[in-house]
Amino acid sequence: MTSRHRDPESGQRAFLRRVLAEGSNRLGVTLTGEPVFGWHDRTIGSASLSEDDRFWLRATAEHQDWAHGPAWTGNRDAASISDVPKPTLIARTEWDEGPVCIYVELMTYVPDPPCSPSPELIVSPVLPASWWTDLRAAVDALAMHPTPRGDHDPWALARRVEAFYGRPLDLPETPILRTEHTDLHWANLTRPRLWLLDWEHWGSAPAGYGAAVLYLHSFVVPAIAARVHDVFADVLDAPTGRLAQLSAAAHILDRAARSGDYPTLVSPVRAYAARLIQPAGRH
Repeated sequence: MTSRHRDPESGQRAFLRRVLAEGSNRLGVTLTGEPVFGWHDRTIGSASLSEDDRFWLRATAEHQDWAHGPAWTGNRDAASISDVPKPTLIARTEWDEGPVCIYVELMTYVPDPPCSPSPELIVSPVLPASWWTDLRAAVDALAMHPTPRGDHDPWALARRVEAFYGRPLDLPETPILRTEHTDLHWANLTRPRLWLLDWEHWGSAPAGYGAAVLYLHSFVVPAIAARVHDVFADVLDAPTGRLAQLSAAAHILDRAARSGDYPTLVSPVRAYAARLIQPAGRH
């Protein structure tokens, strides 16, 4: 009698495992350990070996209509950034399996685990004072790298944020844009040594956007949220920092509505955004 239970290795995960294996053959490394799947099974990664050297192999696939633009070249575009603690791109291979485009990247291996298994913080991590100093230094160093990636029209960005909230906002006269890691959440930061992971979506954004993302992803653990705010108070409390926080909140709330993400963050983030959009003097 044929079992009606679905094979757990069928579908997207089985496809990604095959893609990762093909990438390891093309790049001349041997996969080791159990693969790790990314957000909604978009990506797959695994430790790998070449002779005595350890690496991280990461693969993703997109429909050919979406396999272009900044997200497709994020790690490659970040290769020139050397003063921020991040994995280094060693090699990359691409191929098509119509209608899907695939790339596999070989990165230097980061031995330190993420601060959280999920983007939003649930349990408070133990982080030394030096970790926070290193984080601020990394964000400031990244801001000094001009890039054509991301937003470069602050008013277009402001209009999108106003459209999301359905009302005009009291925004700064001249929003400041700078280079940010726009996915700076707790699953993309490691400890005890700090590394910034996942460079698909870095680029120009409102000054303080990375800090805003991290701050909002910390709301379930108020003590850590307060520490993030203290470390980045000068940018978060600046006029452009308010735009950065409203933009980061819109991203979280939109993802929650579209994909069911962030069940623990929706309520506090929505309440915080409501306070931010009040006119000055009415908070």
